[in-house]
Amino acid sequence: MEYTLRPLTPEYLSEGLRVEKAAMGDLCYLADVYEYYLTTVGEMTAVFAGDRLVGIGKLTVLWDGSGWLETLRVEPDWQRKGVGTAIYRRYMEQAEQLRLPRLAMYTGAANIPSAGLARCFGLERTSIFREYALPTSALPETPADGRGFAPVPEEEAFAVLSPYCQQYNGYFVMNRTYYRMNEGNCRGLAAAGRLWRDKESGTVLIAGARFQSDKGLHIGLLEGDRAHGLAFARLLAAQRGAGRLVCNFAVENPSLEAFLQQNGFTAGNDLMVMEVTR
Repeated sequence: MEYTLRPLTPEYLSEGLRVEKAAMGDLCYLADVYEYYLTTVGEMTAVFAGDRLVGIGKLTVLWDGSGWLETLRVEPDWQRKGVGTAIYRRYMEQAEQLRLPRLAMYTGAANIPSAGLARCFGLERTSIFREYALPTSALPETPADGRGFAPVPEEEAFAVLSPYCQQYNGYFVMNRTYYRMNEGNCRGLAAAGRLWRDKESGTVLIAGARFQSDKGLHIGLLEGDRAHGLAFARLLAAQRGAGRLVCNFAVENPSLEAFLQQNGFTAGNDLMVMEVTR
């Protein structure tokens, strides 16, 4: 079937929200992030079958100039009818136009259809991640201690984070956005005020949110005195009214997993990152 693709402009947002609700149930966030998406490089694409909007997808250019493929949603009655393929073709057109060196996405580790579609366009699995979360309502009422932490300057960011690259399998994660731990992304992280360090204890913490900061404070890296770092993350969450702490990390980091378990975090499903270098 022939589909028409065009940007998801505000006049079609309600239809985009309908598609997301039909595809995702209660796991929706487009309404919260649409205005943010408009500030990023990369198109929010809408797929039309005649006059009916049946699918959406977003390509976002990250700090390092790579492309992140996200928010791909297809109305259930239109799944397995080439809508997802049409969105991927548009992703590839944008990658060519924007000269993006790399494209990446994530899906559930057991989501065979999603992974299969990505493989049709050259993406292959790079890593498996595990996400842990803890509602802030479950945290102790004792005041959190944020002493000693200061933002890391942009020019120091990569040097501060590079020692942990192997342990985190080369990524830091925020809002299920998987950033390669390279110079561009590390500098962008620091410029956004999400990289913290306590020099005295040698503790390094990535904490913040790409979007929906009221729903979660995301811990992208926690090293050094982890208890001290978690206490500071608690403080940030309280200041920002975040409903939970979230930590998404490569499964090659068992010591971090054990620490999170010891501190009351519970695990969700495993997630898979897929990439292609162009």
